[in-house]
Parts: sequence; structure tokens; C-alpha cells
Amino acid sequence: MFVVSNELFVATENREVFERNFAASMHGTLTGIPGLIAARLMRPRETDRGYLSVLEFTDETAYSAFRASEAFAAAHNWPDHAPIDHARLTTYEVHTEIAAPNLS
Repeated sequence: MFVVSNELFVATENREVFERNFAASMHGTLTGIPGLIAARLMRPRETDRGYLSVLEFTDETAYSAFRASEAFAAAHNWPDHAPIDHARLTTYEVHTEIAAPNLS
């Protein structure tokens, strides 16, 4: 599995519009992407942290194909609607995983 995490810092007064627009963009551009397992937007509980956009792909090849796709361009073509102050992208490979139902 290949995981992409993007920490998105948004001013408090822009959070509502950011959440609405980002969620709409996710629903409009991420369905049916080959190799995409899951996509999440996570809201920070701490005031000094950013939102996390987390995408899980089957592998790095699937992520690279997504980066070259029209869907990727469409997902990132909303600068007037994205009140993001700054962002930090990080990619990961899963090292160890324990998942349900094997947690009992």
C-alpha cells in the first residue's frame, strides 16, 4: 500500500468553506480512480495543526498514474475556492499493519 498525506493549513475563519469545497471536490473527482483504496479528509482537533488529506493507493504506480490523470488536474483546479494558507505533502509505504478482524 502507498499512502499520500497532505497537511493543509487553513485559517479558522475559512474552515467552513474549505471543508465544504474540499469534500465536494473529493466526491466529484476521486470516484473510480484505479488503485485508489480510500480517501479521507481529517479535521484537526488541535488548533495548531492542519487538516489531513489522506489517500491510500494499492501501490506507487497507481498514485503516479493518478498524478498524471485528468482527475488529478480537476481535483487541484480550484484555487479561488481553496483558502489554504500552506500545505505539506508526505508519502508513505506501509511497514506493518494490523487490521480488523485480526485485532481480537
